[in-house]
Amino acid sequence: MDTSTKKHTNNLNLFSRSATTLKEKQKAYFLQTTSELLSQGFSINQSLHFLKLLMLKKVHLIELVEKQLAQGIPFEKSIQELGFSLNTVAQLFYAQKQGRFIEALMDNAKQIETADCYRKQILKIVTYPLIMSVFLIFLLFGMRTFLLPQIASFISQEVFEQNFLVRLLVNFFNYLPQIFGLLLAISLLFYLFFDFYLMRLTHLKRYQILVKIPLINKWIRQYCSYRLTKELGHFFSGGYSIQQIIDLWISYPIDPFMTEIANYMNKEFINGTALTQIVSDLQIFTNELPLVIYQGELISQVGTKCLIYSSSIFTELMEDLTQKLNMLQPILFMIIAVLIMSLYLMMMLPMLTMEGI
Repeated sequence: MDTSTKKHTNNLNLFSRSATTLKEKQKAYFLQTTSELLSQGFSINQSLHFLKLLMLKKVHLIELVEKQLAQGIPFEKSIQELGFSLNTVAQLFYAQKQGRFIEALMDNAKQIETADCYRKQILKIVTYPLIMSVFLIFLLFGMRTFLLPQIASFISQEVFEQNFLVRLLVNFFNYLPQIFGLLLAISLLFYLFFDFYLMRLTHLKRYQILVKIPLINKWIRQYCSYRLTKELGHFFSGGYSIQQIIDLWISYPIDPFMTEIANYMNKEFINGTALTQIVSDLQIFTNELPLVIYQGELISQVGTKCLIYSSSIFTELMEDLTQKLNMLQPILFMIIAVLIMSLYLMMMLPMLTMEGI
């Protein structure tokens, strides 16, 4: 195969990979419409056939799902090829066992819509400040390269040593590459820590480390509590015992997080440890969660209590994230304002030093 043919093949492969995924809005629409059609008595195949009429630009993707279904691949597994997350696949699989598959389709559609909404909100908050920051960084380096030598020539050694503002501005621009390099190095260390260390750990170990980080520990506990109580709530409401739930998670390790929790619970149950104590010992859940489970056990409504708590903790998590993100933009603008002020003062420095400040 010659070079041009290889390049053409690579381009086709790249196009093929990008063409076999749905955007977040399309994913939500796909699941929501499927749920509505199934609730009206349509079969999976009939629903997919109807979806091809509604999503004309994505017919080839729906045909891919149909092809995999014809090969005996389950629906929730076949849609993973369209870009659906492993979490969505696991929830749909367990929902079939719970007898709430149609409800789970709608529930996951709403989850995807909510996550997409918050993702867009994050981009809206940080995009403009980040673009301004990049532009200012170029200006700072441009000033250091072209203007700093000329400005420094107007400043006497005596003024430099006696005036703190002069020393601060000149040293800031002199050491700008080092400051910028240090920030890049710190960012790189965080990336390496996350990618080459955290992502190689088991899910339980990963979350047990993350809950020790002050800035995000609350969110990690809320997220883990939401994940566990949502699944437990649906299983208990479907008539499953805790041992049946654990056996199912272990037998079908679709969701690694739940499977690891199930293995841990299974070992602790053999030692006679209560469910509330196990949840507390894992140290990745909120302090209220063992109390919620205990209260549910007292009145034989663990499923209902878990579902109510999962909904409540998810809302609390999203509201707290929104509040913190809204605080991020003013902080970014304050940093930008400081950079702009440093630019202005640096340009005015010869005039200010001549006036003897």
